[in-house]
Amino acid sequence: MIEDCITMKVVYQLGSSPENNPSMIFPVNYGYVEGVCDEEGGRQEVYLLGVDVPVEEYAGVVIAKIHRDNNTKTLWIAAPENIHFNRQQIEEMIHFQEQYYDYEIEIINDEIWDAYDECEKKLGFDVPRSMAKNLPEGVYHVVVMVYTLTDKGRILTTQRSKNKTYPLKWEVTGGSILKGESPECGAVRELYEETGIKKTTAELKPVYSFVDRERHSIYHSYLNIVPDDTHVLLQEGETMDYMFLPYDEFVDFIKSDRFVPSERRRFLQNEDIIIKTLNQQVGRV
Repeated sequence: MIEDCITMKVVYQLGSSPENNPSMIFPVNYGYVEGVCDEEGGRQEVYLLGVDVPVEEYAGVVIAKIHRDNNTKTLWIAAPENIHFNRQQIEEMIHFQEQYYDYEIEIINDEIWDAYDECEKKLGFDVPRSMAKNLPEGVYHVVVMVYTLTDKGRILTTQRSKNKTYPLKWEVTGGSILKGESPECGAVRELYEETGIKKTTAELKPVYSFVDRERHSIYHSYLNIVPDDTHVLLQEGETMDYMFLPYDEFVDFIKSDRFVPSERRRFLQNEDIIIKTLNQQVGRV
């Protein structure tokens, strides 16, 4: 039985090569869990994802299993706590070695979302987070965005972890809502998880809703007002840094290539209503 947390010994560090195959470069750290055997009686082998430096030993969380050749051999995928990868991302990172095998990926403790149609009516089945980029036509999930504005007109932006997609890019608070959640409750949860800021659903002001057919996502955006001296608690593995930008600087910054591209596009598509809402609030301070 797999334990959530493991400590692995790294045999091939990121950037290293096996002596018998110097042309193979390991793009991730790769090793085993001491004292645990696989189906063949050998050491339980592990890929470590989300750590972009060579390490000799690492304590991480098992997020997936790779079943090779009709379950004759199973490898584990480990990552830092709170780091998630979907199936496509995992496939890309292990392709250098797994391309030579027939295999299936099993996601462990996959985050579950409700499936919606374009009109945001539930379709009656679940969507695993790991399948987010492979949703069939007509199936959507709901994503929330929160613009946090101080009472002196400064807007919060956070920097993504270097181990996530779009590493070190900047963004506003957001994420997918969970199964059974409303957009408002999901926004409150994401705000607290990513920034440590506690709010009620009644304290968030709706800004816009937007259907992104290409990304199979329905976005709900909210405005959150906080005191100017608000402290942000960064989420390890998710955010690296934060800053409160003056209103005019924020508008310029979100349009730059330092911001997450998809978020920049959503801002431009909904710019009029976002700026109108921010203007209304800034005009009152």
